[in-house]
Amino acid sequence: MINYGLGFLVAVCLFALGYYIGATEYEGAFTGVTWTDIGTLFVTFFGFAFGFLTYFQWQSGKRKEDAYSAAKHYVAALDEVDEHLHELLFQYNHICPASGVVLEGKDASSKRFEHLNSLWHYLYEARHNLHKAYRELSFWHVKLSHESAKDYNQTLTLLSDISVVCSALNNQLFQLISNDAGGTSGVAREKERFDELYNELHQIAQRRVQHGFKAMFRFGG
Repeated sequence: MINYGLGFLVAVCLFALGYYIGATEYEGAFTGVTWTDIGTLFVTFFGFAFGFLTYFQWQSGKRKEDAYSAAKHYVAALDEVDEHLHELLFQYNHICPASGVVLEGKDASSKRFEHLNSLWHYLYEARHNLHKAYRELSFWHVKLSHESAKDYNQTLTLLSDISVVCSALNNQLFQLISNDAGGTSGVAREKERFDELYNELHQIAQRRVQHGFKAMFRFGG
């Protein structure tokens, strides 16, 4: 857009030059016109052209700022997903029976289970926010780098798998807490699968941190 502004400025200069040449060829038609008038005309034209060019420069800068904000919003959405996953892992580590883990009482486990359900709702919202943030990137002419795009698609797949695993794990935990006894093999199996998926997502997050912000995005015009 700055090129358009420069083109407009050149056009104004050519118009002013043509006006001056015409005025010299038909100076009789401009009797009474002083050099002050001509100077004022030039100042007016150049002032308008400068304002026009300044506006396009501001507009271009504003678009870059909005694109940068969209990219930061996308990173923030990824961080939100990571935070909820980490909290889920923490809660599962305390409620799922495992070697060396002291089981909580039924009341404590019930409260923790309710918190797990709330966390799952928060994670669902975070996934929705991530999808929205990703769609906004293209609107502001921002693209993910090749590796970041692969990480995004892999993240969606892993989150979908975690959704299935958590549903099964929560069902197993509910049965275990309600019966206050019973087998724990189902819980252990689903918890192991959750840990595997969480570790894969954590590796993606670590890779993102190592590569940094600039390596994630490609900003267009």
